[in-house]
Amino acid sequence: MNQFIFSPLNALYRLPRLGGVFDNDARSTNRHERNWVPRVDIRELDARYKVLVDIPGIDPKSIDITVDKNVLTIKGSRSLEAEDKGDEGDGFRLLERATGTFLRQFTLPETADGSLITASANNGVLEISIPKTEESKPLTILVNA
Repeated sequence: MNQFIFSPLNALYRLPRLGGVFDNDARSTNRHERNWVPRVDIRELDARYKVLVDIPGIDPKSIDITVDKNVLTIKGSRSLEAEDKGDEGDGFRLLERATGTFLRQFTLPETADGSLITASANNGVLEISIPKTEESKPLTILVNA
């Protein structure tokens, strides 16, 4: 026997989206192009912070990474490939991959050394390494007996 749990919110989930009336997608002139947000993981290690950003299909050289007033900014864009657009209309039956510009900003902690940030990309993942300042690294104190 299947159980059905009634929720008055189920009706809301079945409603169609409002076609960009309230979101940023409405500003786009191309119906495929819209702002999107890549997934990010941030990890604190002993000597550094590690930021991992999912950027599949994006040339890492086209991504701008800046630090200004202790704010890390990552921005770039992903567009449809020319061969994907086709000669006769767009021809898409299903289009789920997000395209358009993205922007992510993070306030760095005071322990971050913004002048020594490095970035590399491998297999569609951008890794940003932010070293900690010397005074912020944990110290081990030995107890004399």
